[in-house]
Amino acid sequence: MRPTPSHSTVTLNPFATAQGGCELRAVLSGRIDHAALPGLTPLLRRVAEARALTLRVDLGRVEFLDSCGIGILLALRNAVLDCGGAIAFENHPPRIRRVLERSRIIALTASPHAVDGGLTLPAAA
Repeated sequence: MRPTPSHSTVTLNPFATAQGGCELRAVLSGRIDHAALPGLTPLLRRVAEARALTLRVDLGRVEFLDSCGIGILLALRNAVLDCGGAIAFENHPPRIRRVLERSRIIALTASPHAVDGGLTLPAAA
């Protein structure tokens, strides 16, 4: 029997960039679904308060992603873009990539603009 995936967590690691800007790395883990929203609220607040933020979102530890989780990622993307920032989704495991592809969320998976090797979401997602 497979173990039940854990609840979601987010770890925020802010650091300055070489250009003097602010970059934030968020490592998501566990389940990204409706129950994950309270755990992701601090990240959304941080993004809403930031200006010209570069956000890197590491999905390597995500065990489960559903349609609500996709909505959370898109809301995060919109918040970053609304503030004039850039966002990159990095390190997604094959199972998460398949969910994104099957959901036809092409902007999360296809032909990204690089932010130091991560995936960025085009404005038309």
